Amino acid sequence: MKINPKPENEIERLKALKEYSIMDSLPEKEYDSITQLASYICGTPIALVSLIDERRQWSKSSVGLGVAETTRDLSFCQYAIMGEDVYEVNNALENELFAKNPLVTGNPNIRFYAGAPLKDANGFNLGSLCVIDTESRILTNEQKTALKLLADQVVLLLDSRKKNADLLKSQKEFQNFIELSKDLGCIANVDGFFYKVNSAFTDVLRYTKKELEGKPFIDFLHPDDLDKTLKEVEKLSKGEKTISFENRYRCKNGEYILLSWNASPDPDTGNLYCIGRDITKEKEAELNLINSNKLLDESQSIAKIGSWKFDLITNDLIWSKGHYQIFDFEELPSDQLFNAYRNRIHPDDLLNLDKVLENTLTTGADLHYNHRILFPDGSSKYVVGIGKPHKNGKGEVVGIQGTIQDITDKTLAEQKIQEKAKEINDIKSALDESAIVAITDQKGIFSYVNENFCAVSKYSKEELIGQDQQIISTGYNSIEFRRDVFVTIANGNIWKGEVMNKAKDGSYYWESATIVPFLNEKGKPYQYVAISSNITKQKLAQENLNNALANLEKKNKELDQYAYIVSHDLKAPLRAINNLSEWIVEDMPEMPDAVSANFELLRGRIQRMENLINGVLEYSRIGRTEIEKETTDLKKMLNQIIDFVVPIEGFEISIADNMPIIETEKILLQQVFSNLISNSVKYNDKPIGKIECLYESLPDFHQFTVKDNGPGIAEEYHKKVFEVFQTIEARDKKESTGIGLSIVKKIIEEKGGSISIESENDNGTSFVFTLPK
Repeated sequence: MKINPKPENEIERLKALKEYSIMDSLPEKEYDSITQLASYICGTPIALVSLIDERRQWSKSSVGLGVAETTRDLSFCQYAIMGEDVYEVNNALENELFAKNPLVTGNPNIRFYAGAPLKDANGFNLGSLCVIDTESRILTNEQKTALKLLADQVVLLLDSRKKNADLLKSQKEFQNFIELSKDLGCIANVDGFFYKVNSAFTDVLRYTKKELEGKPFIDFLHPDDLDKTLKEVEKLSKGEKTISFENRYRCKNGEYILLSWNASPDPDTGNLYCIGRDITKEKEAELNLINSNKLLDESQSIAKIGSWKFDLITNDLIWSKGHYQIFDFEELPSDQLFNAYRNRIHPDDLLNLDKVLENTLTTGADLHYNHRILFPDGSSKYVVGIGKPHKNGKGEVVGIQGTIQDITDKTLAEQKIQEKAKEINDIKSALDESAIVAITDQKGIFSYVNENFCAVSKYSKEELIGQDQQIISTGYNSIEFRRDVFVTIANGNIWKGEVMNKAKDGSYYWESATIVPFLNEKGKPYQYVAISSNITKQKLAQENLNNALANLEKKNKELDQYAYIVSHDLKAPLRAINNLSEWIVEDMPEMPDAVSANFELLRGRIQRMENLINGVLEYSRIGRTEIEKETTDLKKMLNQIIDFVVPIEGFEISIADNMPIIETEKILLQQVFSNLISNSVKYNDKPIGKIECLYESLPDFHQFTVKDNGPGIAEEYHKKVFEVFQTIEARDKKESTGIGLSIVKKIIEEKGGSISIESENDNGTSFVFTLPK
């Protein structure tokens, strides 16, 4: 099969195709109508308007085929654009060019093809209007003629589309030109109404467009200028143009300005297209200039311009006031001015100035110079000057006259720009040093990669530039992921995220990337800059951490199961011993008191052992079991605990009214309060035990206090009581496992809080703990 036949004018043809800006454009019903008609006339199920660029065939419109494009080497249309007439393949299976073509041997099973070239006005075949069938056939002459005529209509549509785009561009440029113009622009009617005004019009007159458009322009005219203005409008209504016509307009603040108008009528619409210029100041300057040079001096001062004249015959040097201001001189006699002037020129610039002046005196050429002015305080200015020599009848230079301008601000600004340019280059260099940088065009083709990109991808720059960025793509990044990235940046938005890429050697690496679209004047991306960092190590570390967490969770589950089995196995013999002791007591109701007391002590020790096992199991589970939070009314919860834990008689209980309702793991908080309150009950040594539950809201924490009037806890035990299996009193005196407060402390600290004791011997105890809000 012959690959990619190309017309002799291929380069010019591709350029012509590009000028239409048609490739990858959205569907348009005008083209769809033509393909429908072509399919109907030729009796084929498939019809296409195909355009061929350097590497693909793309369909602007198609009937009966869902594929938008194919590679050029597989297309039939690449042969259609080689000639002038309809290119026809009656049976592709019998045609040596196409018999093995995948489009013939597979879907869509092409057997018949006929394509009329789309020839533009310059003779370039841009593509073809083609019809396709899955059965072999022959077109009639009438069908071929119709196909060619429809192809001509496609070209007309392309030309019309291009002209419309050019027109819209021109209109936009014209509109921008008018809106950005400093001159006043308006469209008026000969009937005396403003139709449109530009921004300069509103800026100068201080009216809004709403206040001007649709209003009679005579409403804004100075009464004395009304007659002459109407005469000019009458001339314009007859088709004449107005040049430099002047009248006065009233501004919104009541003042009048003088405008000079150029106007041209449109005979078809009757509209007047007018450009006005505010010449108020010019007129004032003209009048003042007649009477004095004051305005000139002021203008030179504002513009930092001075003028000078040097007579070579008399050696007289004359400066304007502006020139003196630039050099910061008081006015001097001519014989003193020359020396003072030279003394103020920077020494490094004086020699070059003398050379330029000598050249003008010798050759009569215009004088162009620049130098620095050095002031006594060490400051300086930059100036530029021009001069025109005056010659006598013999052609000898007898004098020079010119101007000088202070360009210090401009020079310093240029220096600043150069510094900024260097700064930008330094930033770019720093970015190249620290980041992975790549630039692609709107089609994803690499136009720039830095050394870091090459290092991580293991491709050379030569291997990457001009290649599609898909060269580093992996199957890990799903189609949906890639589509999301493309849609984001194609819409002009910045995309940030993590992406896995594939290096040249087949290894994979991760990047944290930011892709920034650069937009053209139409707001469409023309290139994308991707700045990335290599996060492969972090991703591997995260993966290892996830594996470790999974293993830890597995171990925790195994530990829970182990703890349950152990506690069950430990409790079984305890229950048997307890049952046996109860049976013995039942069988020997008259046993001695000492023996009975021993059995009671035995059952107490069994109960303590079971409580200890339960406490250890409970302690081990804290922080390893996820408990769902729920809305908890703490006052209600405390009342329930007190009903269960505190005896009815011998105790006074107080719960603060400001106890909050919070989101918390209710069962854990119940456990904390139950342990603290039960300790207050268990160790209270007063005839009437008092227990208070208090609350205080801190900026970031809830603070709770369980306070009692018991025996207190000495300071040396304040930390010890929170240790596992630690008790202050002997277990024979007070039955305790020594694990309750350990559980309390672990629960609170696991939730990010803290617990402390405020107590002295025989002076009550306060357990104060906090929980994050």
